[in-house]
Amino acid sequence: MSFAGISTAQMAVHGDAGNSVSRKTDLDIPSVRHILSDLSEVVSSLPPRTQTIDSEEQQEMLHELREIIEKAQVADEDRNSFNLDELHASLEEADASEKRGRRDAETLQSVRATLQKLWACNSEYLVQAAEIIADGSRDPSWRAPFGQSGVLNFFLDVVSLKSEVDTSLLLHSLRVIGNSCADTDENREIVVKGNYTLAIIRYFLDPDLIFVAIPVIYNICMDYKPAHAQMAANRAAYILLKLIKDGEIENNEALLHFSYDLIELASEQAEGIENSPDGTILLLMELAVDETLDFAHFSSLVTSLAAYLEKEKFQNICVSNGMVEGVLDVLCHSFSIAIDPPLSEDVKALAQLRLKINQALAEVSASPFFAEYYPLDSPLSQTLKSWVVAAEDQLQICACVMLGNLARSDEVCQVMVRVLKIHEELISVLKGDARGAVLHSSLGFLKNLAIAGDNRAILGEAGIIPAISRLWAYESVPQVQFSAASIARQVIISSMDNISRLLAPLSHDLDSPAHQRTYLSLLLSLFEKTDSTPIKTEIGRTVASICRTVSPKARSGDEEATSLLDRLYILHEGVSLPIGAMITQTQWPVVRSEGWFALALMATNKLGCAAVVDCLHKTEVIELLKTTLGNATHNQDNAEEVDKSQETKDRDNAFVLVQGLLTNESGALPVGYRDMLEDLVKVNASQLKAVTYA
Repeated sequence: MSFAGISTAQMAVHGDAGNSVSRKTDLDIPSVRHILSDLSEVVSSLPPRTQTIDSEEQQEMLHELREIIEKAQVADEDRNSFNLDELHASLEEADASEKRGRRDAETLQSVRATLQKLWACNSEYLVQAAEIIADGSRDPSWRAPFGQSGVLNFFLDVVSLKSEVDTSLLLHSLRVIGNSCADTDENREIVVKGNYTLAIIRYFLDPDLIFVAIPVIYNICMDYKPAHAQMAANRAAYILLKLIKDGEIENNEALLHFSYDLIELASEQAEGIENSPDGTILLLMELAVDETLDFAHFSSLVTSLAAYLEKEKFQNICVSNGMVEGVLDVLCHSFSIAIDPPLSEDVKALAQLRLKINQALAEVSASPFFAEYYPLDSPLSQTLKSWVVAAEDQLQICACVMLGNLARSDEVCQVMVRVLKIHEELISVLKGDARGAVLHSSLGFLKNLAIAGDNRAILGEAGIIPAISRLWAYESVPQVQFSAASIARQVIISSMDNISRLLAPLSHDLDSPAHQRTYLSLLLSLFEKTDSTPIKTEIGRTVASICRTVSPKARSGDEEATSLLDRLYILHEGVSLPIGAMITQTQWPVVRSEGWFALALMATNKLGCAAVVDCLHKTEVIELLKTTLGNATHNQDNAEEVDKSQETKDRDNAFVLVQGLLTNESGALPVGYRDMLEDLVKVNASQLKAVTYA
């Protein structure tokens, strides 16, 4: 931007008398003067003003300076009007014209010398000289020469002086600096190298100069990252926030625009954030909920707040000072921000801002101090509970994530389920028409609640399995499918009741085809359709969990367990294939071992043995079985990059699997398989021990 003849209209004098403390917290909010007093001074190299120069000589110097600056513009106009006849003008005249109109560092050397002389004699004409140069600096062609000749440095030294300087001189000096730095990185480098941004920022406190000082910093910073960093390190963000909060620039829309942009730029700099006063986030919150705020300014504040809350320092400040409610207020306020409906980009941008706020709240609630300052009986937790079934998606997501982060112990999870009955509201969300993001967050919360042992039974009684079963077909959001499958595994762990619910018929009508299908059937259908290894593996682990819980009880004569095993194998063709996927996947060795154990359990049952044979026939498990048992003949001194105990466990379970097949297969094995399995048993019998079932 270019600084023209800027009005010197007065602004209200700052009421920046001292530090203040927020009414909401005991957090200290330092004054701007206090902040500036902590920063190092910028030293000016201008000499003392002790020389004496005749007034006429001063006038002549001013005239020469004016000639150089203003004649350049005249020369431009003359050159633009040249015709063929004028090209025959004398060489001497053309040369003189060129010298008068030249814009280069050499020409400006005399200008810099004139400025220094006028300064040294404390000339009354210095302000006029500064104004002439400031007006000329609006022409982009002057920018580089001003920097190269030292003219820019002269005015930087003027604004860096601690002693009192005429306000008009400061005004025009700032204009020269601002215009010279517009889109000119070489001049910006000069400013940054001397840390002159700090000198300029100090004029934010001057009611006569703030209206030009802020745009000057804006010009220096635009698209020039070194200036961003320095401006942020000099705490410009906090200073601007405090001035806006105190009402010092509220009536100037242009200054507000520049200020909010600078605040957002500063928030992108890690050093600036780390050095910001603790109260910065409080100012951001309080300004963000201002009813008069427009969308652009709200966007800058929210983006900045989210950046601050990415840092552990400010997360802890936010929690320990009771400011999490303030962030919730910002999220709520986002739903009342007015945007122009036709501007679809603004609609998308607002949605992104809400995501940023929610991400910040997720980080804050993940703090180890969160539960200490915001227990379950706190007003904030009550607010979040009410948001679980709110009309706005982002409020629901916020509630699920934050309460889910609070659910980190069995005790808290049990209170949430037994006393607060949050699970009922979450299950109602799963049954409704919520969008994928809400479903995903609700499922994540439920999974946390299901970890506490006693909660699994309560979740089962509340209908968790029918509720999640419809989401196994939610193809538009694979994360929802995975979470829904994961909860199925979680709730059946060591729970005969929930296993029974998973194996229950989809219809109680004996004549309906759905009577022969179960909820597990739906899960197995997902296994057949999905290409996701994590989903396939999670379904396999669910089947493995059923076997782990039910098989030992069935072997001991438990009638219910025996009935459930029969349903497992009779009603679910391909039930062993997810176990095969656990074994053939290569990402998680522990899961592979879990798969071998589950197949071994299946093989101890005659119906289960048929399922295992089906798995061997349809997957690559048979080859892995030979490889796994073949490892027993390897030289044990051979150093291999594997977990030996894991390898041994896999061989043990594979050996039990083969023994079970040979005992219970009843002719189901394809031709040649039995001989191969018997050979494996002979080779390994002397080296392997049978697994002991818990």
